[in-house]
Amino acid sequence: MADKGKNKNNEIDKFLSKFEEDSNTDDILDNLDEISETDDILGNSNKIISKFKLKKSKTNSVGFFKVLNENYDETGEDEIMVNGKLKKNKKYKVNVKRILLIILIAILICILTGFIAVASIIHNAPKINPTDIYDMISESTIIYDDEGNKLDSVFSEQNRTIIQYEDLPEDLVDSFIALEDKTFREHNGFNWIRIMGAIKESLLGGGQISGTSTITQQLARNVYLPDVMSTHSMNRKIIEAYYSVQIEDALTKDQILTAYLNTIYLGYGCFGVQTASQAYFSKDVNELSLIECASLATLPQAPDTFSLIKYVDNSELGEDNQDILQRGTTGSYVWNDKSKDRRNLTLKLMYEQGYITKEEYNDNKDISIADILNPYFDMSNSYTSYFTDYLIKTVISDIMTEFDLTYSEAHTKVYNSGLKIYSTLDSQAQSIIEQEFEVRSNFPYLATVYKDSSNNIISAEGDIMLYAYSNFIDENETFVFKEDEYKNNKDGSITIKQNKRLNIYNTTVNGEDDFSLELKSMYTVEDGSYYTIPGGFITLPQGSKSRDGDDNLVISAEFLENNPDFFTEVDGMLAIPSTSYAMGQQVIQPQASMTITEVGTGQVKAMVGGREIEGRMLYNRAVNPRQPGSSIKPLAVYSAALQKSYEHSEKGELFPLVDFDNCEQGTDLYGRYLTAGSIIVDEPHYTSTGSIWPRNSGGGYGGLMTMRTALQKSINVVAVKLWEQVGAEFSANLVEKYGITTLDTEGDVSDLNPAALALGGLTNGVTTLEMSAAYCTFPNGGIEKSPVLYTSILNRNDEEILTSKSEATKVLDEGVAWIMTDMLKSVVTNGLGSPARLSGIAAGGKTGTTSNNYDIWFDGFTPTYAASLWIGTDVNVKLSTMSYKAAALWGKIMNQIPAAKEGSYKDMPSNVIYSSGEYYTTGTAGGPSISSLSKTVTICSETGFLATPDCPNSEQLTGIDYPYDSKSDKALPTYYCNIHNTNINAYPISPNVTLVPFIPEPVPEPGKPDKTDKTDKTEEPIVE
Repeated sequence: MADKGKNKNNEIDKFLSKFEEDSNTDDILDNLDEISETDDILGNSNKIISKFKLKKSKTNSVGFFKVLNENYDETGEDEIMVNGKLKKNKKYKVNVKRILLIILIAILICILTGFIAVASIIHNAPKINPTDIYDMISESTIIYDDEGNKLDSVFSEQNRTIIQYEDLPEDLVDSFIALEDKTFREHNGFNWIRIMGAIKESLLGGGQISGTSTITQQLARNVYLPDVMSTHSMNRKIIEAYYSVQIEDALTKDQILTAYLNTIYLGYGCFGVQTASQAYFSKDVNELSLIECASLATLPQAPDTFSLIKYVDNSELGEDNQDILQRGTTGSYVWNDKSKDRRNLTLKLMYEQGYITKEEYNDNKDISIADILNPYFDMSNSYTSYFTDYLIKTVISDIMTEFDLTYSEAHTKVYNSGLKIYSTLDSQAQSIIEQEFEVRSNFPYLATVYKDSSNNIISAEGDIMLYAYSNFIDENETFVFKEDEYKNNKDGSITIKQNKRLNIYNTTVNGEDDFSLELKSMYTVEDGSYYTIPGGFITLPQGSKSRDGDDNLVISAEFLENNPDFFTEVDGMLAIPSTSYAMGQQVIQPQASMTITEVGTGQVKAMVGGREIEGRMLYNRAVNPRQPGSSIKPLAVYSAALQKSYEHSEKGELFPLVDFDNCEQGTDLYGRYLTAGSIIVDEPHYTSTGSIWPRNSGGGYGGLMTMRTALQKSINVVAVKLWEQVGAEFSANLVEKYGITTLDTEGDVSDLNPAALALGGLTNGVTTLEMSAAYCTFPNGGIEKSPVLYTSILNRNDEEILTSKSEATKVLDEGVAWIMTDMLKSVVTNGLGSPARLSGIAAGGKTGTTSNNYDIWFDGFTPTYAASLWIGTDVNVKLSTMSYKAAALWGKIMNQIPAAKEGSYKDMPSNVIYSSGEYYTTGTAGGPSISSLSKTVTICSETGFLATPDCPNSEQLTGIDYPYDSKSDKALPTYYCNIHNTNINAYPISPNVTLVPFIPEPVPEPGKPDKTDKTDKTEEPIVE
């Protein structure tokens, strides 16, 4: 640098020495061109001026801008002849060259000042590295289904998919170059002619500068200057040009063009040509036609105006509008052809620049955009978002764990890094659930809705659960305060009183204390359907409110003064217009959720967390628990009983049966082990306080039945009896092995009781996600696989960074699992689950209904898929039906899914035997059977007890020979007649009756007539 400065000074000294040798100032200009363009003239200006003054003293100058006129004639007239021309005779003349010199010096100073300003701007500009340009470009994460088809994409700000140059069709490249930058292949980053023209327009037009950007400059602006890209300033243009030169030095033209086409915004939320191609035409960019390429090229100038598709509120559209591509409940997608003229200009320029033929131009210039659109609509308005939103949440968590990142870092990686997530979703299964969830006849209605005098929905206890919408919002969508709900203060503030129709909460915003003013949860009825509205928010900014000593909310006078339209008045009362609050989305009731999981892999194949709701990040009922009712019985009771028996048998132990003295049965009839063939009596069962509990859903009692029959009929009494024999700890541990994470086993109030584990009244409930995985265990041979939502995740370089890790847990012995599978299949063929039957394949499963019909379930399986379906209200309101409606919808959905009807069940394991019509694990068979207990006996017609030889009249009675004295109306008597009994030792009587003395009629001697015989003595006696 020192040498460079020395060279500059030498050149200036050389110029000045020549300046001194000149005889007059007229030679100065001739020597100025010897100064290097890069000289620091400003820094040496004083030196030049001092030298100039020295030379000036030796010339004929008489002033800075005058010199003596060598043609002046003191004796001449006013005009004299000079070189044949008549000129004024003046003593002095203007020193033109000196003036030009001054102007030139001023120009040089301005240029140097500008150069310094430019240098300063460039010096302060952030450094860039164009070779790593894609590190600066956010890329959408793409989600694929289990067939590798694009399912959805997620991004933080820009929806973009990056592609390579070889994927760009020639027509697309040519169309952008022809329209945006025809000299792209020749220039070095910017077009000097266009820049100078723009500067001229800037000077004449008020300082704005535009219309100069080359493709390289647009790339620089899009990538490195996103925050100021819409500002038409000279500073931005200078930095943009500087970056452009760096980009041109670092990248090839093809690389620049590819990066540009990957970053440009093309409307409809699309960044980059690949995303736009998918959005507008449902095809990859390499499949685009000429007219489609030209259509995309027109968009960068005004992407929102020219966007080929727009989303418009339905209120702005007529029913017969021909522009509608897809109509939604609140808004519709319409096609937009405002870019037609610019599209034709693109084609014209392509023809003029030799990219296409005249025939191609003529064939395409009149095509309407409506003829080529085939849009891919935003997935945020579909049910699939329940799956994708939960998938993304899972992926973020896994990335945090795998790479030791914070939530923010993992979130950025997922939303900006262009990941490829290969999900487990079966799109066909998902679509079928979505379709059936739209059919309202598939769902029950609300049977019993209790309301108070104000039409608010109340619980059975009288508490308000939902307020009537009309009690809050009037016909003008305005909330009008009542007189006792607010107060106008003298200082101009307003006090909103607590414990009225609006809720007031303490909250935190950006780490600072704040207060929230909210509408309460409401309901409305439309076309006979109930809709809940999960409240609303009054949009008061932080710092505009406080709480007084009575915990009322005070809205500051300053806010009210600065926002005079925030509140209005209706009939003299304070009111909140619709512009000042945000209402939650209306939600139809009842609601539903369903999850399908693949047997053997744990892969979640479908997930829908609600019905008739639009948007993303919705409340997902598939992962939010509800009480399962009887659908918990196969997990906590029946499989637990079989598994515990298997374990005792394997140890050579009998099942430790216990008589809890709360029913007649005791331990009789169970057999040595609890098996599918064990006999359990459905009879009154008592609590420790003497109350009869539980009750069966249908009322009454069924008497003797096997475990299999009890499962088929979902008998509550039998479930509780079996659970008591299994024990709370064993039952709860098994439920947790099934993958149910919501079980509460701690504290004084927990789920370690029969109401929770035997009947499904769990404290926290269960989710369809975990229940579907749990039911996979049965056809999977007793192995539970934890749910997974993706198989692998690749980065933008197609390198695998994560794979799914489904964990396997052995829950049941293989033989026990096979017997449970068979028992659950019989629930569908012969039990309450019959509405879930499928054609061509045997399904198994279990119904579930909670108290007051608040929740209805069906959880079931086929050889390949297990699925859990819940139907209920978001608040506890009784449904019109029990679980058969859920079973019917489950069957209707699964019957349409091809993958659910494939495959076959596992073969019967070697440790399972078939004996007397039932299946057992080896060593557990035996014990009484219902058929062995069914007998026909002779009873006394008079007393109903077993007949003795002395009973004069008897009859046959068929019934159950209980091994104890049962009160069942099907029970055979176990004691003998007490009035025709001469030998109670041989024929014992009931201790509850009294023996009546009995003298039998004498038996006549042989050959002698009976004294009581009234026949004619002349008749011969009958001889037998």
